[in-house]
Amino acid sequence: MPNGRNADPDVVAEKIARIRDPHVRLLNSLADVIADSVGLPHGHVPYVDPDQGGIGARMLVLLDNPSTKAESGTGSGLLSLDNNDRTARNCREAYERHGVSHADVVHWNAVPFPVAGIKNGGSTPAERTRSVQWTKAFVELCPRIEIVLLLGAAARDGWARSGIDRDLYVVPGKIPHCSARGLNTGGGRERFESAIAQVAEMLR
Repeated sequence: MPNGRNADPDVVAEKIARIRDPHVRLLNSLADVIADSVGLPHGHVPYVDPDQGGIGARMLVLLDNPSTKAESGTGSGLLSLDNNDRTARNCREAYERHGVSHADVVHWNAVPFPVAGIKNGGSTPAERTRSVQWTKAFVELCPRIEIVLLLGAAARDGWARSGIDRDLYVVPGKIPHCSARGLNTGGGRERFESAIAQVAEMLR
């Protein structure tokens, strides 16, 4: 499969140099607060890629938890569409097909820290409950969000637990996580593609 741009260490270094840019500074400061709270070094709660919309984004895309390709040490240390893994690629290519600008979106996880258990495994209900405070804080920092796209059951559960009542359009339906496992469930690819087409139309 084609490599994500973050396979190049120079690309990652250039992005990391911009993680305090005005549109992502508050979000990435929150990532450091979360790291402190769970006893991890800064950078181990992945930072929002500065190539995304940050606090200016119109759509929040919520996933489950950081993959090994996002974690510091094993990956880029960034929540990025350019990460060198199939999940990022699936999302990136869908955005390209439907004309979704990276500047319109910001990605975050229902559980923003690396979870216990197997690498790239799912979060637990307890981890999602613990993370509600950070989902709320993240959304509060993003005043322009109009649309919320929940990818996978863990994202839907984490969002429901947060009880956020802002006037936001939450894309309906059981849209799968954009991992190969999620998309290969019955009808998963079609539901994912349909959701991306819908939000692309709304963002135009």
